[in-house]
Amino acid sequence: MNSLIFTIDIDWASEAAIEETLLFFYNHNIKPTIFNTHHSRAIEKAITSVDIGLHPFFGHNSSHGRSINEVVKFIKDLPHNINAFRCHRFGACNESKQAMLKSGMEIISNVCTNLELLSPFRDRSGLIEYPIFLEDGAYLWHKYPLEITHELEKKLTHPTPKVIVVHPMHLVLNTPNFDYMVNIKNSSTRESWNTMNTRSLDGLRFKGRGVRDFIEDLIALSPQFSSLRELHRTVLDKHNSHFLEPE
Repeated sequence: MNSLIFTIDIDWASEAAIEETLLFFYNHNIKPTIFNTHHSRAIEKAITSVDIGLHPFFGHNSSHGRSINEVVKFIKDLPHNINAFRCHRFGACNESKQAMLKSGMEIISNVCTNLELLSPFRDRSGLIEYPIFLEDGAYLWHKYPLEITHELEKKLTHPTPKVIVVHPMHLVLNTPNFDYMVNIKNSSTRESWNTMNTRSLDGLRFKGRGVRDFIEDLIALSPQFSSLRELHRTVLDKHNSHFLEPE
């Protein structure tokens, strides 16, 4: 199953950034899997057409809660239609994963590799882990070229399915390097980050080659796209199991 599975970590992006990101993927005939952090009209509208999982933050100063139980309760109340989650900053521990499993979650995509080809596996908690092949932020942090190299192309054509993580703000602003986004975050309050409109985004967009161009090249090169739900069904078929829908 040589396919790319595009996932979106919402990370409290503004409505304008979420809408533009969804439109980007719709225009490429891709239905991404969303990992949601907060109430969003755009995401609620998309719930009938794309898979929506959860993106809890168990770290210090989390707006989701001050304890594991508070975070789980908050995040479970957000709109979602697939029993899947990924932790913000990949911050998970045994207790948080067990709490998410107890709440009804079955899928986790929280192991972020550095362009490694790993197959899904069941972790110690019983969740099925779908490792991440490429995350936009990590790719920028490593200062990899924003063109498809021969080595990357070889991995992209490997039969192992590859989970890709995209963040709305990286995509919309066409981030050219990691420091570019760090500087924007450092100069923004939490409120201004959450409420950036199209005009504000336009003023921050990088006009040269950036990560959006790189993602478009990934899409053009890929022979096939899948969703996390479809990949999960394939994995469960191999294990003679069934897919658990949310309550």
